[in-house]
Amino acid sequence: MANKRELIGRYAKTREEEILLGRLLDLAERADRGYAVYSRFLNPHERSIAEQMLRQGGYRCVQDGGYAMAERCVLAFLPDYLEDARQDAGFPVRLLRVQVSGRHFGRELTHRDYLGALMSLQIERELIGDILTDEDGAQIFLLEQTVPVVLQELQKVGNKSVMVAEVPLEALQSGQEEKQERSVFIASLRLDAVVAEGFGLSRSKASEAIKSGLVYLQHVECLRPAQEVQPGEVVALRGSGRLTVGEPDGMSKKGRTHIKFYLWK
Repeated sequence: MANKRELIGRYAKTREEEILLGRLLDLAERADRGYAVYSRFLNPHERSIAEQMLRQGGYRCVQDGGYAMAERCVLAFLPDYLEDARQDAGFPVRLLRVQVSGRHFGRELTHRDYLGALMSLQIERELIGDILTDEDGAQIFLLEQTVPVVLQELQKVGNKSVMVAEVPLEALQSGQEEKQERSVFIASLRLDAVVAEGFGLSRSKASEAIKSGLVYLQHVECLRPAQEVQPGEVVALRGSGRLTVGEPDGMSKKGRTHIKFYLWK
């Protein structure tokens, strides 16, 4: 028990984090007894401190939010005979397609509209994964226990009527979550430079955001402004979205690298 308390104390900064990490250690110990068990959805910050703690404690887990680019993921604690959470019949992440009914008048529904509609059904935030919006509706990842309630009771989002259906995870309409492509010339692929250029900040503001724990590289909190970002990696700034870094494809006369950023909703 002393080791468990020490692990939690090393990584938790708040009472809420202590409770979360304690629950995750309990799940990890259950998996050691041969059961596949899953957390609720964790945000990138929660995942970052959890994975550091679990790695330090020698526990094995994998993360899965229902698709490769997921920001909110469950942690899966698997017995030795399972390598992938999707191999387990009890994998709890489900995908719902929400379709706006009739003609689309007025403003387009946003992530906040869908999240608010779900929480108005008394569904806790930790049971809701990523919400990917498009002009026709949204694709929403949920834990399985919420699905019957949403299928039965979600009839309106904002002032628009909607139809809801469960679809297989494999039916995710890829590319719906991609927002826009931007070409930029950048001094280097340091994390502070990528954040500054990608999210329209000064270099000093970007560095400050990184040191404050607001920036995630590959869904893990990164506190080093000088960290090199590789092509294909995902950079997220809390409250401002995320981007994927493309391959460099040339240099300017002033020695700046030409690269594409793919910005996500």
